[in-house]
Amino acid sequence: MQLQARQTRTRSTPLAKPVRGLLCAILATLGSMAGSANAADQQPWEYTPYAVTAVIACDDAARPQPGLEAQLVQAVRDRVEATLRPLWKFTANSAATPAERRQCFALNEVPWAELTPEQLAVDKLLWLGVKTTPAGYELSCREFDLFLRRWSSVRTRFIQQQSFLDEACFALLRETFSPLAMIEPIEGNQEQVQLRFKGSKLPRPSGEEAFVAHGDAYLPLLRRTDRAGKLMENGIAPVAWTYLAIDDLAAPTAKIFSGSRLPFGSAKRGMVQQVAIGVRNTPGPTPVRFHSRTDKTQGLAGYEVFLAGPNDENTPIGVTDRDGVAVVPPGAENISMVLLRSDGQVLAKVPVVSGGAKQETPIADNVARLQAQAESQVVREELIDLVARRAIMMGRVKSLLKNGRVDDAKELMSQLDALPSPSVFSRTIDNASRRIPKSTDPSVQRRIDSMFSATRDMLSKFLSTRAITDLQNEVNAAATAPAAEEPSDAPAAEPPTS
Repeated sequence: MQLQARQTRTRSTPLAKPVRGLLCAILATLGSMAGSANAADQQPWEYTPYAVTAVIACDDAARPQPGLEAQLVQAVRDRVEATLRPLWKFTANSAATPAERRQCFALNEVPWAELTPEQLAVDKLLWLGVKTTPAGYELSCREFDLFLRRWSSVRTRFIQQQSFLDEACFALLRETFSPLAMIEPIEGNQEQVQLRFKGSKLPRPSGEEAFVAHGDAYLPLLRRTDRAGKLMENGIAPVAWTYLAIDDLAAPTAKIFSGSRLPFGSAKRGMVQQVAIGVRNTPGPTPVRFHSRTDKTQGLAGYEVFLAGPNDENTPIGVTDRDGVAVVPPGAENISMVLLRSDGQVLAKVPVVSGGAKQETPIADNVARLQAQAESQVVREELIDLVARRAIMMGRVKSLLKNGRVDDAKELMSQLDALPSPSVFSRTIDNASRRIPKSTDPSVQRRIDSMFSATRDMLSKFLSTRAITDLQNEVNAAATAPAAEEPSDAPAAEPPTS
C-alpha cells in the first residue's frame, strides 16, 4: 500500500506543475488587468478632463417664446463642443423636474445627501436660469464643485436682444466655472507656489488657456482623504487667511497673499492635498466682518481699517461699524491686503478678494485684551508722570547743593522720598493685572501678559532707586562737611610804617 501511494504521488507530480503554471499565468493576467484599471482610474491630473453637467431652465411667462429652452440647450452644447472639448466632458439638459426648475432660479445650496447618483458622478454641476422680462432677459448661474464640495457665488447678467442670448448663456457658464489646480510649494521661495491645473495638458481647439488669466484670484484649500482616497468627514478646510493670484502663465506660478507667515508646508503630506479653486467674482467692493475668534457674535466695532500699500504707505478705509463690518473698495488687483488696527496696534493683516460676499474674519481679540490695554495705559501714564516729577525734584536738589543751601536740599529730599517707590508701583501693576479676567484665547492671554511685562520693564529702567540713593549720599555729605569761613566785610589792616 505504501509503495502504491508513493507511485501515485510520483505519477501526479508531472501533472501538478503545468496546473500550477497555468494558475500563475491566470493570476498574473488578472493582476495586470487590475493594474491597468487602476492606472486608468489614476489618470494624471493634467490629462484629466472635467466632467461637467449643466441644467438649463427658461421662464418665458413675461414674453412667451415656445421652444426657447430647447434652443438654448442645443446652442450651449454646440459652443462647448466647438471650443471646450476635450477639457470638458459636457452634458447639458433642460430642467426635467419641478425641483430642478426651481433650483435653476433659486440657486440654493443643495445638501449633499439630496444629490442624485448621476450628479455625484461628475466634477462640476452648473445651474442656469433664463427669465424673460419686458425689457430683455435676466440670466443667473451657479456652480457646485464636487471635488471640493464648494458652492460658487451667484453670477448674473442682463441682455436686451434675443440675438445675443445664445452666446450670453454660454459666456455666463464659462464665467461661473471655477478651474482647479494642485498646489506645490517651491523650495526656498516663500512668496510663490507652483500650480498644476487639471486638464492643462489636454489639447485646446484655440491653442490658448481657456480659464486662466494673469492676476486671477484662487482660494487654497486642504483636502484630507483616507488610505482608499475617500474624502474624510470635515476633510476640506481653507488655508487660513490666504489667497493666490496668478503671476506667471508660462510656469504657471501664483503669488501668495497671506496673513500667515508660512501658509504652505515645504514638504508633501501623505493624504492631504493642497488644492486651489478659482474665485470668479465680479470686481467690486467687499464687506469684511471682523469678530472675536472665541465669540463669533462679538463684532469688533470702532477699529481702524487700512488698505496696505507698497513701502508701508497705507491708505485709511474707515472704521468698523457696530457689527465689526468695513467695506473694502476694489483695488488695482483682484486681491488687496487689509490692516486692522486698534489704539495704534496692528491686530491683523488679511487678504480680501474684490467683489466677494461678506468675508468673516476671526481676530485674536476680545474684551479682556481691551481692558488690559486700558489698564496698562493708565499705569504707564502714571509711571511717566512720576518719572518726570522725580527728575525735576532731583535737579532742584542738585542745584541747591551747588549753591550751598543744604537745609533746603534736605527738605526737598524728604519730599522726594515720599514719592511712590518702585515696590509700591510694582504692586500697582500687579493689582491692575489681577483685575483683568483671564482670556480663553491663549494668544490673547500672551498679549495681555506681554503688556504688563513691558510696563514692569519700564519700571525697572526709569524708576531705579540707585539714583535716589546716590543723591541722598551727596546731601548727607554736604550736611556733615565743615562750614566754610565767611568772607569779612572789614577792610584789611595796613602794614605798620617804619
